[in-house]
Amino acid sequence: MAKAKRKPSKKKLIALVGPSAFYIGLVIALVAAVIEPSGWLYVVLGVLGVIIGLLNVTTRETGPFLLASIAFIAAAGGMWTLMVTAFTAALLPIPEILTKELLRLATNLTVLIGASAVVISLRAIYEAAKGG
Repeated sequence: MAKAKRKPSKKKLIALVGPSAFYIGLVIALVAAVIEPSGWLYVVLGVLGVIIGLLNVTTRETGPFLLASIAFIAAAGGMWTLMVTAFTAALLPIPEILTKELLRLATNLTVLIGASAVVISLRAIYEAAKGG
């Protein structure tokens, strides 16, 4: 007798939404780096970041996620500045389109990750305040 297939539980389906939102946000951020940004792009990335923050990180992962978020946000701006400075010091002209695309990519990823970091840090502050 063949076993009947079980439907995935709602918890398992919800657990897939957070990682899916992260991957969708990454793809949007990468693709949107080559187009002129609009306000709606940042709204979409911000909403995806909030979804990531609400659904992805457990209490145990909060510290590492926030540390990685801070490191990424600081490094994104720093790497862009380093690349521009290195090309300028080597007297190599940087195509303007390349600098715009790199800056847009860094901005897009910062909006996505920054929104999730805000939600997770607020949740961590709440947990600390209630004594959990």
